[in-house]
Amino acid sequence: MLWTLSKNFTPPFDVIESGDRIVVLVEIAGMQAEDFSINLTNRHLVISGTRRRPVAGGTAYHRVEIGFGEFRLDIPLPWTVKQDQVNAVYREGFLQIDLPRRSEQQIPVAGTDQSIHAAERDKSSDDQ
Repeated sequence: MLWTLSKNFTPPFDVIESGDRIVVLVEIAGMQAEDFSINLTNRHLVISGTRRRPVAGGTAYHRVEIGFGEFRLDIPLPWTVKQDQVNAVYREGFLQIDLPRRSEQQIPVAGTDQSIHAAERDKSSDDQ
């Protein structure tokens, strides 16, 4: 039987809401921190990379279950996050990304009834 030793795969991951943050935990052993590419756009997180199979010359594989090759995780987030406070750590085979929630932005409304009346007065004085 011929086994394909390198192909795309999807590592298992969890998305956990904890208070004011989302934590993404990816189980993926056998990599280095610099092997990951992590991108965040609005409410969408993309994690990608390549896990390489250790080279073992002159071997015959009888069973292949461990995924190697390229992977890409596209994870929609339930809210926008504070991008400048995102933290990613790779340790003991787990990649953990902490994404703090961005609070709702209050938009102040400028002007008062007086300014509307002033605009009306200015218009009526222009008409005269």
